[in-house]
Amino acid sequence: MLYLLWIYRIRQVRFFYKGTDMKKTLTIVTVLLLLSACNVPNASEPTQDIIGTAVAVALTNAPTSTPVPPTAALPTAQPIPPTETATSIPSATPTETPTPTPTLNPEDPALQYGSPDKVEDFSSATGAWNYEDDWSNWNVNDGYLNIYSKGTPYWHSWYTTGTPIQNFYLEAELSMPNCSGKDRIGLAFRLTEGSRFYFMGLTCDGTWGFNRYTASNASETILTYQSSDKIRPANENNRIGVLANGNSFAFYINGALVGSTTDDTYPAAGTTGFVTMSAGTVNFTTRVDVLRYWLLP
Repeated sequence: MLYLLWIYRIRQVRFFYKGTDMKKTLTIVTVLLLLSACNVPNASEPTQDIIGTAVAVALTNAPTSTPVPPTAALPTAQPIPPTETATSIPSATPTETPTPTPTLNPEDPALQYGSPDKVEDFSSATGAWNYEDDWSNWNVNDGYLNIYSKGTPYWHSWYTTGTPIQNFYLEAELSMPNCSGKDRIGLAFRLTEGSRFYFMGLTCDGTWGFNRYTASNASETILTYQSSDKIRPANENNRIGVLANGNSFAFYINGALVGSTTDDTYPAAGTTGFVTMSAGTVNFTTRVDVLRYWLLP
């Protein structure tokens, strides 16, 4: 279409310039062609319509992304803090503690041997226990045997009486109302001629031991003095006892066995009684409530 338009223009020019020479005509034609060439569409550059069409086609042919519906997010498990469940703890039902019934100690020889063969309860002021020397005083008064040590430190004074016995269980109930420290009372037995005998000793400060007294007036320790939870305070009654059978000896305090040993020094029968020793207390006092024994078969 454009080409025909240019031919039409050339004809008009040729018609207008009829009579001019041919050279001018060609020159004009050439100029017109050059001018028209500036408006001829370049095949290599798409026109606006072509570009628009190409864009439209590109948009038409471009793969369209189908919108994917959003996937519902799966709920994530949220950690639930542990809750403390109140557990009811059953309260202890208070129960009454039964009052313990006192039980007799099966070790207590006084309960095993029945009635004693000899009992001295000091109920009458018999002359057998009335005695005094430079170091001690012995008398029966108010139902007790009262023994006083005059205070010479560590001087042993003893007194025994009665029928000699050899194998037996011997015990006494006594207290020490006036004493201190190592003041000592002893249960003496198997005393023969001279000053030879055994004794189980109890001190004011709560220990016990076993001694033999020799002819040279020396006290020799067989069992070392030791404490015991069986010993009551000195001003209360304590029951001390010895089971002598041949060369075997067992010792009891308030019915409980506290020790035993063997010794062959004095095997023969002898008299029984007490030995007292002050560690310095003037008028160290022992009060004996009862003395008794059971002979062994």
